[in-house]
Amino acid sequence: MAGIKLEGFEGLVPRTSSRLLRGMAATIAENTKLLSGELRGFRAPREEAIFTDEYFTVRRAFRVPDQDANYTDEWLLFDNRNVDVVRSPLINDAHDRYYYTGGGERPQMTSYHRILNGLPGLYLGIPRPTVAPTVTPPAGGDSTRAYVYTFVSEFGEEGPPSDPTLTTGTTGEWLVSTMLTTVPDSANRSITKKNIYRTVPGNDSSLFFFVEQIDLGTAAYVDKKTDPEVAANSVMESTSFFEPPSDLEGFISMPNGYLVGWVGRRLVFSEPYRPHAWPPEYELSTEFPIVGAVVWGSALIIGTQSKPYFGQGINPASFSMDKMDAVEPCLSKRGMVATVAGAYYPSINGLVLANAGGVQVITQDILTKEEWARYNPAALYAAQLGLQYIAFYNDGTGIIFNPTEPTSKFVEIGGFTDVQGIETDSYSGNVLLLAQQRAWNWDPEDVERLPWRWQSKVYQTPKPVNFGAIRFQFDTADYDVTADTTEYYGTYNTDLLAAVTAQSGAKATLGTLCGTVLCGFPAQASSLVIGWTEPEIKQPLGGDLLYDLAALSVQFPNIRMILYAWDKEGTRFVVMDKTITSERIIRPPTGFKSDRWQVQLIGNTNLYSIQIAETVKELATL
Repeated sequence: MAGIKLEGFEGLVPRTSSRLLRGMAATIAENTKLLSGELRGFRAPREEAIFTDEYFTVRRAFRVPDQDANYTDEWLLFDNRNVDVVRSPLINDAHDRYYYTGGGERPQMTSYHRILNGLPGLYLGIPRPTVAPTVTPPAGGDSTRAYVYTFVSEFGEEGPPSDPTLTTGTTGEWLVSTMLTTVPDSANRSITKKNIYRTVPGNDSSLFFFVEQIDLGTAAYVDKKTDPEVAANSVMESTSFFEPPSDLEGFISMPNGYLVGWVGRRLVFSEPYRPHAWPPEYELSTEFPIVGAVVWGSALIIGTQSKPYFGQGINPASFSMDKMDAVEPCLSKRGMVATVAGAYYPSINGLVLANAGGVQVITQDILTKEEWARYNPAALYAAQLGLQYIAFYNDGTGIIFNPTEPTSKFVEIGGFTDVQGIETDSYSGNVLLLAQQRAWNWDPEDVERLPWRWQSKVYQTPKPVNFGAIRFQFDTADYDVTADTTEYYGTYNTDLLAAVTAQSGAKATLGTLCGTVLCGFPAQASSLVIGWTEPEIKQPLGGDLLYDLAALSVQFPNIRMILYAWDKEGTRFVVMDKTITSERIIRPPTGFKSDRWQVQLIGNTNLYSIQIAETVKELATL
């Protein structure tokens, strides 16, 4: 007696031969959610936002939550998925600011108000005045002063000072003039004020004390303040508050309020809680160019073109880095994500986990370097969902790695269209797919499941047999998908009716003959519904070009089984290809025997088990 029982379905182990796989490991596992041991599909993505008004392809999207019940959520959208977006590290930031850079985007800042009103971002950082002030003192020689001035934005951000002007005079009115009244790239900045500082005799000559704030358009100021009065003011702090590099390739926010950015091998830092200020004295460097970085706890994990780095520090001045030993280059910036376990990123040998314990290729037990290369790791763009790593390597197919599931660590995802990006929403934790100029919630709980595909290992029987009975156990109940159907196909029906009516008049009909509307305007394949990408219906005489919403609102469960065997020449052939709609026993064809068998399953419902035996009686023993 020989038989096969399939239950407790598992994921892929590509590195192992299809004949040597453990019992329920798969050779194909696509869109299969195997967490319960049964075969079920991930749920279809649900539309969350529409970006069809954008003139570019949306590949990166950052949700900005609504702050007023009168509005909806706003989005920061980009055509390059390598753009990094961080929220202001300031607690209770009155402007609710956001910062972004990378992917060719110069470092910029925006605010909720600017996003809400469709205003562009502003260049991050405050420029240094390139012209020193002219100082005209009162006649005399008992007081020597140095004056500088800085630019200040409408958000209170202050930049580095001008060159100082040193002169000698006496007590009285000191005229400070010829200060700049414009700034470079003024259309991309919001600088409104200037701060004037000076030294005070008898104090440290390197200290500049605040004198006055004036409007940007004011070129001159008369300083009448006494030395004791000025010495009681605050000291200038912005001496090294320079702009970030304009070609910054990315940045990330650290827990203690400072940003870390990179360009080439340079690692640069902002002042804590002052994202506009990037002192050059904090700069560090790596041995090889930096590809990406993520925050893990209070540490920074940096992926380079060679060895990764582990860095930490409570502030930029104390930040230090350790170079890890493993040569595991990071191949994709957007393929690098942070989880509670550490940083995942694609390397040449597989998916890498980097944390305080070191670097390990966590896919080495299921993938060799050769199999990993099939997934084009340099092209991966990824997101994390808990400990799961969800990534696409083209616009229709991807992978899911789940280290917490020993028997179903690795599955593939496919059948998608135009997936340009994938995000982990910073506020909800949900994964969002960016496809077809929309944001879609990945695997929500309240929609129908995606069709799945799973193929077994090659089973070797002790001797050639002919299997004569197969029994399935699966969910056979129909389920309602009315809401999704009405939203998707119902909208098409409404738009098509409106379009045909506009072309043919109020009495237009949608009855067809050979795809042409009778007494009306041709609708079949005529693109009357703008943006509709599916083929329009072609119906015979008396038919209808509208979708049948009632029929589409019920999902009929079925499982397609393709049973393979091998002949004496070692060629695989199809024994049976049948769609199963009930749990009744199935009889495969007879008249041949084989000692190698394989099962492929494609379904839209939950499958618990399959028993395959030589006779019906033997099914009960499996």
